[in-house]
Amino acid sequence: MTREEAIAAGMEVHEIQHSMKRRTPWHDYSRKGTYMLTLVVKDRKALLGTLKGCLEGETVPYVEYSALGSAIVLEEQKKIHRYYPQVEVWKLCVMPDHLHMIVRVNEDMGEGKHLGKVLAGFKWGCNIAYWKLFNMDAPPREGLFEKGYCDKILMHEGQLDNWKHYLDDNPRRLMMKLQNPGLFTVLTGMDIAGEQCQVVGNRFLLDIPDKVAVIVHRRYTDEENARLREEWLRCGERGGVLVSAAISPKEKEVLREAMSRGYNIILLRENGFPKLYKPSGESFDACARGVLLQICPWEFHYEKKVITRAQCLHLNAMAERIAVDG
Repeated sequence: MTREEAIAAGMEVHEIQHSMKRRTPWHDYSRKGTYMLTLVVKDRKALLGTLKGCLEGETVPYVEYSALGSAIVLEEQKKIHRYYPQVEVWKLCVMPDHLHMIVRVNEDMGEGKHLGKVLAGFKWGCNIAYWKLFNMDAPPREGLFEKGYCDKILMHEGQLDNWKHYLDDNPRRLMMKLQNPGLFTVLTGMDIAGEQCQVVGNRFLLDIPDKVAVIVHRRYTDEENARLREEWLRCGERGGVLVSAAISPKEKEVLREAMSRGYNIILLRENGFPKLYKPSGESFDACARGVLLQICPWEFHYEKKVITRAQCLHLNAMAERIAVDG
């Protein structure tokens, strides 16, 4: 159930303190549904395995499970369906310091049972395996995972395939991050075009003198748009930088083409970066190659809101200043 559907049904929807681990307040976690769940090892300790392989060559990146990681894969995750027959683990991805699961609840679990209770049982089983393997025979003993968990709810067609690809690609993405740590670090307080900004990516793109601001105005004719598109892409082809907030459909189209060609891009964002931010999809690979810099002059927020006209004008003005002054 979406927030709007909950309101239409007469449910009271409260404003809440935002957190990456909060539950969606208008969703019933005892009902049927498909979820991607993330559990993080306490203090991000790499207890579940070791990253192996390489980015180039025959052995692609993968995680070699530790004894604890193997226990989770071979024993603990199977207990979920054993104790809760309505619940199936469709896919499991164990990384050195966290894990992802795609879980399907096939039918309503009944009174007193919900996804949180399922995860609590799974975490308890993992704790027992952890304590046994690390010879923690008596209290006090800390749990394996951090408190809570992060969930994403399957909402639309195609999302499941994207989730599966994301899980399959996790080892490669981790290796790219480890080999290029500076390109994935959120930097704050950077003075760019007269603004205090947050950035992620290759900040040295700002030093390239050949930059163009990709801004499409409504008054432009089709001929003008076509001419500008070619000029902007020629800039990318010769090693320059395309700078844009990618607000309008035509601006997005130009940047998608530039990214597909591997050109340098500075992208201005309406929203900042959460604590553990990393780019997704093509942006991740572009960031790893050093051809992408993302900039935001505002703090991160959890709200889903439409960018305002004032913000559009602000970001476009920034793009023009960056293109001229760097």
